[in-house]
Amino acid sequence: MLNRKDLFALGFMIFALFFGAGNLIFPPELGALAGTQFLPAMLGFIVTGVGLPLAGLIAVAWVGGGISTLSNPLPKAVGAFLTFALYVAIGPFFGIPRTSVVTYELGVVPFLGEPSQTTLIISSLLFFLATVFLVLRPGKLLDIIGRFITPLLLTALMILSISSIVNPLSAVEAPAPAYNSFTNSFVQGFLQGYLTLDALGALVFGVIVLHTLHTRGIKDRTAQLKNVTKAGLIAAVSLTVVYTGLGFIGRNSFGAVGSVSGPDLLQQYADSTFGTVGLVILGTAILLACLTTSVGLVTAFSEYLISLFKRLSFPVASITTAVLGFAISIFGLQTLLSIAVPVLMFLYPIVIVLIVLTFIRSAIKKPAIVYGATLFVTALLSLLSSLMSLKALPAFASSMYKAFPLVDQNMAWLLPAIATFIISSWIGHVSHNSISQKRAG
Repeated sequence: MLNRKDLFALGFMIFALFFGAGNLIFPPELGALAGTQFLPAMLGFIVTGVGLPLAGLIAVAWVGGGISTLSNPLPKAVGAFLTFALYVAIGPFFGIPRTSVVTYELGVVPFLGEPSQTTLIISSLLFFLATVFLVLRPGKLLDIIGRFITPLLLTALMILSISSIVNPLSAVEAPAPAYNSFTNSFVQGFLQGYLTLDALGALVFGVIVLHTLHTRGIKDRTAQLKNVTKAGLIAAVSLTVVYTGLGFIGRNSFGAVGSVSGPDLLQQYADSTFGTVGLVILGTAILLACLTTSVGLVTAFSEYLISLFKRLSFPVASITTAVLGFAISIFGLQTLLSIAVPVLMFLYPIVIVLIVLTFIRSAIKKPAIVYGATLFVTALLSLLSSLMSLKALPAFASSMYKAFPLVDQNMAWLLPAIATFIISSWIGHVSHNSISQKRAG
């Protein structure tokens, strides 16, 4: 078992891996929209924005591997496809370049005045050089991120958050129409946490955490699970505190800023309260948040490449991944979002179902039947949702899809998946009992 000092360092490392730029922006927006209904909105956000990633992290430790291990009951080709799609989507296709672009747009542009392609390229180049420098020290990730970078990040965030409580820019406004009651506000926060897509990252970062424990001599599965659970709870508490603090910035600034945009709320609050120093503090927080996430994603994708191409060395894989991330990052954030978000929204429900099934796998009589049927239905409805967001769904199919419950919340898959799980579990149970009776006879 890790000692207390190392356990907290691991927890802070997990926090830093999860806490990227999107996590920095969502809570202020939520605070601005929720206003006087801030508490239930933040509670809903924490349930899905913190709870789901924590569950994913523990699921990885539970089975001792990432998505390829979680999907073992499925045909190998399906598991391989899901693994490939996840790593490419949150790796060089979207997740890695987004960290660089957001750092540029939120941390660099405020000091430049006007963005340009040249400054974007220079910023991205420097960002990925820093990423590779940290990635090529895999044995020191716990020390570099857990003991050094995360405390700096937390300090910067706490300065901004505490000052917004002590010195609010405006009185708390009435909630937006969608947040006008405790229940509605909770549901909206729940959906915002769901849309962070951090459960995808949990399956990738969980593998990094297991590797970190392995390098520390902790190889026993039970010991790994205990350490991951404890460190994950430390990260979860840290995320909860930081999200709440950032939410207060939006809640206490919206009346003065007049915008619910996370970047606008953060930048104007930092500038109004601290001036240039505030923008430096905010820029530092954004850089550190994006850099730690980039390090985690590049490390994870590099290890995935090595699993596919055995002769590939880790330095070559890391540099290749960073170069791909750099090349895609120069297209800008809006281009990345328009292409990648539908893909991520297709994968996210599948990952959630995999995580849930992992914890109850031992109680399922016929895992192949239950996994196959439940994930097929989930994937089908998720695909329809993605095609609809791209406006690529024919009119008749769109009308049929809109008839499903929770379609407006991007969760049309939920109730059909639950129904399919119940039916397929019953079929598996009957089949199992029938086979047992024949053997007994």
